[in-house]
Amino acid sequence: MKLQQLFAEQGLDWKRTKLLRHNLTNEVVAKNFEKGFIEDYQSVQSPTRFQNCDTILSFLGTEGTNGVYIGSFHVGKSVPFDKSILPEGFVTDSGMEKGVIYSLTPMAVLPELKNRLVIDWGRGTNNWCHNGTTEKEILEIRPPKSEIRFTSYEDVLLSFETLRTIVFNQSAYKEWKNRLSAVAGVYLITDKKTGKLYVGSASGEQGGIWGRWTQYAHTKHGGNKRLAELIEADPDYCFNFQYSILEVYPIKKDRQEVLNCEKLYKRKFLSIEYGLNDN
Repeated sequence: MKLQQLFAEQGLDWKRTKLLRHNLTNEVVAKNFEKGFIEDYQSVQSPTRFQNCDTILSFLGTEGTNGVYIGSFHVGKSVPFDKSILPEGFVTDSGMEKGVIYSLTPMAVLPELKNRLVIDWGRGTNNWCHNGTTEKEILEIRPPKSEIRFTSYEDVLLSFETLRTIVFNQSAYKEWKNRLSAVAGVYLITDKKTGKLYVGSASGEQGGIWGRWTQYAHTKHGGNKRLAELIEADPDYCFNFQYSILEVYPIKKDRQEVLNCEKLYKRKFLSIEYGLNDN
């Protein structure tokens, strides 16, 4: 089924509609999305970008060539770029100062499908803006998700996609940030494709487990050699990773003591000899 078929009864003029895909592999996109500024980010455009355009449908690129529907917006007038009218902490991209800021008003176009409708953007994902007449295949409509709740440290079992959802939506998952930043600990990354294990640790100096796992959400590999090699060979390989916690400690626990505990778990799991630890 095509996107245009699903939205057929929503009164859109496809010739005056644009489709946008914000790819989380773009560092500026990811930082603004994490801060809740994605709508502000898409409002900054070249002066002619939304000319002869009434509506935009926005999607978030989370993996491969997919696009997750995040909302529809009515295009209003524009003003010259002025960073002072953007939120404090907004991350600018090169060339923005030459653009304009459009007034984009959220529309109630199938709001029940936000964060559930997934389309295939197609080849050439570098082209993030397409005309509304460009047909897009629907990959899936995900079932409604209940809120991701934190229950206990021993129950933590997160896919990479869920981890990134939590990290990039901190305002919606404050308890996760509060609980994971309150402890140091030893954690486990499991490669669900091969069964290989990676044992890591996080101390208070690193912002606790939250600080360390935030690095994974942003970089996919956290700077670990063997994980980085997997990502270099296949940028989407991170979606095979599963995150869990082996042991937690007080946030002020001495870093060397945390590292000693990490070494013990590496020996228990043979994660250097047969897993993904490099040392």
